[in-house]
Amino acid sequence: MKAVIEESILRIYALIVKEFLTILKDKSSRVILFAPIIVQCFIFGYGASYHLEHVPYALYCQDNSKEAFSLLMKIKHTPKFEQTAVCNDMHCLKEKVDSQDALLGIYIPENFYKTKNIDILTDARNTASANTASSYVTQIIDENNSKNSVLNFRYLFNPNNYTRYTILIGMCLGLSVIQVLLLSALSVCREKEDGTYDMMLMTPSKTYELLLGKAIAPVAIATVQSIILILICNFYFAIEIKGDVFSLLCLIVLFDLAIVGLGLAISTLCITTMQALISGFSCCLVLILTSGLLTSIDGMPDWFRIIAKMNPVHYGIYAIWNIYLEGKSIFDILDLLIPLAVLGVITFSIAAYLFRHRIDN
Repeated sequence: MKAVIEESILRIYALIVKEFLTILKDKSSRVILFAPIIVQCFIFGYGASYHLEHVPYALYCQDNSKEAFSLLMKIKHTPKFEQTAVCNDMHCLKEKVDSQDALLGIYIPENFYKTKNIDILTDARNTASANTASSYVTQIIDENNSKNSVLNFRYLFNPNNYTRYTILIGMCLGLSVIQVLLLSALSVCREKEDGTYDMMLMTPSKTYELLLGKAIAPVAIATVQSIILILICNFYFAIEIKGDVFSLLCLIVLFDLAIVGLGLAISTLCITTMQALISGFSCCLVLILTSGLLTSIDGMPDWFRIIAKMNPVHYGIYAIWNIYLEGKSIFDILDLLIPLAVLGVITFSIAAYLFRHRIDN
């Protein structure tokens, strides 16, 4: 029995070494594996933000009361706001917003000091910017109308309410999804195109040994990539790790193992590397968009939310937020890790079935 286990481990080890040599054999491949994700991390860190640093607005005011003047001064002296135009009619106000000279059009009608009514025109071609700018104006107006009230906001786990905190931390796993899927999706197809697929099948290796040998290399590379991204987040963007490093590492490995089954299933079904490449990218897009990373799943219809919760990336993203930002341990988020592990077993089982079915045929 011991000799059988040792031989099995030896065969798996040989396949792992072969996969690493295939992926990392030349310098250009090594650069492609790590350089793009580092560049993407910086791009997401500076570019992926729902906050506005510049809010141009056009103004049309028909009220000369001190209340209206006080509000206008408050808006004007808000650092992010820039008055780009003063209009004398509604047509001018709409035109400024339509031509994108202004993100907001603020109309203060007559008798504002009595009615307190204000009309805000927003450029909703970009709904994220429109909603954010509208919330800024709403907060200014509320503060102006209730000078005796003091609103103190506390943002738990994200003190400055920076978008990059959630997006960057989530992308530590999100970017590795692309690498795991593509590397594993191309592994079997590459064997078919190189003519080594039949030779691989003639080896004494069993189905599970072939799958493990194909899976370990993408998982190891994706794990290293995630660690590099976490180091950039912690030391460059100064996003402090609240949880322990061991919990993060366990989550990353479990997450990559759950995703690699999808890639191996794609690789088994596809015949050419082009098919595997297109299928892998398409799958990546669906997984990330339905994970809750960029848009909350609470905004999805009930029936689609069920589909989103069948996505392993959803559980991985929420788990890393819990560990990195909230300081929870792996034992505190078992409600996320157990579904992730179950989905990983399902995807790997599907890959094994497809692989065995292809061999039998």
